Amino acid sequence: MNNIDIKNDQQLIDLLCNADKNDLDLLIDYITDNGKGRLSLSSSVKTLLVSAKELNEIDEDTLRVLARELQLYGGNSFVNLFRGNGVDYAEIVDDVLGRLKIPAQKSASLARKENLIISKVFENAWEKMSAAQRKEILDSLGMKSTGSLEALSVLLPRIGLGGIAAYQITALVASSVASMAAGRVIPMVASFGAGRMLGALAGPIGIALTGLYSAYDLASPAFRVTLPCIVQIAWIRMKSSQHLCGNCSNQIDDSVKFCPQCGTPVEEKS
Repeated sequence: MNNIDIKNDQQLIDLLCNADKNDLDLLIDYITDNGKGRLSLSSSVKTLLVSAKELNEIDEDTLRVLARELQLYGGNSFVNLFRGNGVDYAEIVDDVLGRLKIPAQKSASLARKENLIISKVFENAWEKMSAAQRKEILDSLGMKSTGSLEALSVLLPRIGLGGIAAYQITALVASSVASMAAGRVIPMVASFGAGRMLGALAGPIGIALTGLYSAYDLASPAFRVTLPCIVQIAWIRMKSSQHLCGNCSNQIDDSVKFCPQCGTPVEEKS
């Protein structure tokens, strides 16, 4: 089945091939509407994807089917009649950026664009939180604050810079989206108090997503698939760029040279 035609997305396939099974299962839930199926999804593809969740691992052939379905959702059905395979993942991300009126350079990396979408969802959720909820998140991130709206100007740049704060916020946004769209949360690192932060964020994320759909006239089945998928892929990509410090087990970004927690030099990947 390696002859399944996907458009310009081998890098996405490579990323998914190295992803955790639980994270892939969520992508399948988003594509198949939690196994219930969608009007634009063939019964054979739905059966293939839902059955893959029961396996210990998902093979590349099935991931190519998953990517193709995401591409089909990325383009409207009329255009798909001529394109055959929808649009590639980069175009899906650019379309969401444009619809949400998020400024981004065309030359920016996919990771950077995904981070901008994570930031937008988080920003909208932040505005819906009470001061107590904001303070809960800031305290859990090690940032002492009264929970004012202004603290957002400190948080958002951290998402783009990577590191532990970006990891935590991306995990929280992805888990909150999963809770709303699939009725469950992603497996998360317990060491940074994720449970308390998730409790403060889950409700506002749901309100924020509903607001985004309404405010930007995006209440369409396709967008309700592509946005959660982008958030989940952003989480998968974020996880792939992190590892544990060998000295203190702190979660650190591959881009740093020293662990920010204990100062231990980071060994370069071979």
